[in-house]
Parts: sequence; C-alpha cells; structure tokens
Amino acid sequence: MKYINNLKEIENRNYLIPSYQEEISKIKSFLVQNSSLSALYINCSKITDVEKHYGKKTYLKILNKIQTVILDMQGEQVRKEDIIVSTDIGSHEFFIFLSNKREDRDFGSTDIETLCDRISNWLNNSITPVTFSYLRGKPKIDVGYAVVIYNPLIREERLINKLMEDAKLMSNYQKFKLMMRDKEKLQELILKEAIRTVFQPIIRLSNNDIIGYEALTRGPEDTEYENPYILFDIANETDLMFELDRICRKKALQNAIGLKSHHKLFLNCLPSAVHDPEFKDAYLKSFLEDLKINPNNIVLEITEREAIENYNLFKEAIKYYADVGFAIAVDDMGAGYSSLETVVELQPSYIKIDISIVRDIDKNILKQELIKAILSLSNKMNAIVIAEGVETEDESKTLKQIGIDLAQGFLFAKPSSLFPDNN
Repeated sequence: MKYINNLKEIENRNYLIPSYQEEISKIKSFLVQNSSLSALYINCSKITDVEKHYGKKTYLKILNKIQTVILDMQGEQVRKEDIIVSTDIGSHEFFIFLSNKREDRDFGSTDIETLCDRISNWLNNSITPVTFSYLRGKPKIDVGYAVVIYNPLIREERLINKLMEDAKLMSNYQKFKLMMRDKEKLQELILKEAIRTVFQPIIRLSNNDIIGYEALTRGPEDTEYENPYILFDIANETDLMFELDRICRKKALQNAIGLKSHHKLFLNCLPSAVHDPEFKDAYLKSFLEDLKINPNNIVLEITEREAIENYNLFKEAIKYYADVGFAIAVDDMGAGYSSLETVVELQPSYIKIDISIVRDIDKNILKQELIKAILSLSNKMNAIVIAEGVETEDESKTLKQIGIDLAQGFLFAKPSSLFPDNN
C-alpha cells in the first residue's frame, strides 16, 4: 500500500495545474461577486496518442510541459487573476475562469470570442515544439468559450457545470469551423495543383552510389502546409486523402525530369491509388510516354495510412502494375502503419524500415535484433531492405554491420527539388 501511495505521489508531481474541485470555492465567488462568469475550455485530447504509442512515462512528461505552457499564459495571454484548472487530476482538459472586467469595461461575447481565437493560435504554436517529435503534425488544441449569468435561485455548482458544458460544445463548433477552413484551403491547393515535389537520394552503403530517389511532397513554401505531416493530417481529417494523393503522384512524375535511366523513382501512394482509373491502362501509358519515364524505373511505395480491406482484390490490382513494370515497396515498416500481414501478402521488392526503428540503432540492441529479423524475412522473399532516416555515422555503420545495403537520410542528403549530378 505504501508503494502505491508513493507512486501516486510521484505521478501527481506531474500535475502542475490544480483540479476544478480544488478551486471550486474561488470559482463560485467569482460567479456571485461579478453576477456572471466567463470561461475558456482547452481540450488537449490529441496528446493521448502519445500515451498509446510511447507509454505513460513519456505522456506524463509531455503533459507536464503542456501544463507549464498553459500556466505561462497568466499575466501574458490572460490576467493573473484568472483561475486555471484541470477537469480532474491528470486530465488533458483545462478551464480558464475569467475575471469579469478587462481594461475597465464590460467583457462581452465578441471580446471572449476574440480571446478564444487568440488563445487557440497561441497554444497550438507554443505546444507544437513540445509534441512534434511524437505527433509530427500540430497538436490540435481545441478551445471553446461560454458565459453564464448568476441566478440566485439555482445552485452555483449547477450554473458552473452548465457553463463548462456550453464551453465544450462551443469548442466542437470552433473545431468544425477550423476544419472547414482547412478543407477549403486544401481543396484550393489541389485544384490549383500547388504542390511541390522534392527528391531524397537512396544510396548504397558500401560505396555511397545513388540507386534512386524517393519523391516527397511539400505544400507551398512559407505556409503551414509546407510541412507534409500537417498537409496529410488535414487531408485525413477532411476526407481528401485520395484527392491529395493522386495530385502528389502526378506532380512527382512531372517533376522527375532529369532522372537518369539507371535510377529508380520511389513514388508514395495510398492503397486506394491502385484503383484510380487515371493511373492505369492507356491513360497511364500515354502519361509516362509523354514524360519519357520507363515504368521499370518506378517503385510504388505502399503507405498503409488507410486499411487494405480486401487483400485479394488489392493483390490483383498490384499484379497489374507489376506486369506494367513497376516494382512494389512496403513503406514505414516497424512504425505501426505497415504490418507483417502487408509484407507477407504483397511480397514486395523493397521493404523500407521506418525512421523510428533506425534512430539510435547503434545504442539499442533490441532495435538491432528487430532489423535482423526483418532482413531475414526479406531475404526469404527476395526483397531488398532500405533503412530510412539515417542521420549519424554510427547509425550508418551499425546498419552496414547488420547487413543493410541501402539507406536514405539527412546523413547523405536532404530532400531537394533538383537531382544532383551522379553516375
């Protein structure tokens, strides 16, 4: 029992923001004294993905940092007198109960809506550096607001609970508005084909020769859409993944002018791409002929961000591309996207090991054993393993010792819009 209490005490040190119940008396006095009460609701539910994928310890560390960011708003984004609470100990939901008057005037609904928008932008920008290495895209902190008028006939707790419920509802409405704004912007990018392609070389570790390039997508420069994680997160949320994927494929092929005849072009695509009527038959043949691209130079990287529901139907479609001359690669092996089932069913020519497995592999025996197992499987399938995201000489050396021959990453070259001269 003593151990359990000590454990709880250690966990509670991560919770810098008091719970709602701890501050209820002060909140009630705000309501009574000011005859009304305004609140902002902050929903950080997206960060729970960190706990699912990286465990409790990492989640608590991130939660601690997020609470620090929220507390830093006092005296800056909100007043020092405002009350910041969590819905419960360890919760990812927070409320800011606002003092009634700001700048010696009544605080109206327009003011609180403006404050809500400002807090939302500030939090998302401030918390992104904290969560990016785990979530990649923005943490998507949702903020809502509400106001309640004091009614002496009704219990203060009930009025405050209603205030909190309304703020949560408004958060969902604000989230919907932002999603529709993002959808409109992404639709505009797709229709205008305002997508850029950069290329990262894939090299042979034994002699640093380039064997091919992976085509990577970027949105317009100097916009949030330049970040591919944000771009594809928005596409996923707005049900535009297929539309974005097909324009990315088209632009990648169009921008591959200058690719040498002995180099492979690794082309990312969703499983649904193989059913795209404009990516097969006479249309595809004519398109590749116009671009002077040999199908034998193309490797389709299957990025399993959407489920393959019917493997028999999918393999049938893949066989068509194999007959045309395309090779198949399974991407993100080990990241939780591509499963062993995908590898076994598709029998790919290439297996790409995700950056999360490659990172610090020189220091991690378990990761080394995992890559050895993947290499053993690939050898039995006559597939070639490619290590993604190599950044250090030690990682490269360890991969070479294990028997990995092909790799890509910042150690060798950053993605570029131009193909470097290479034999």
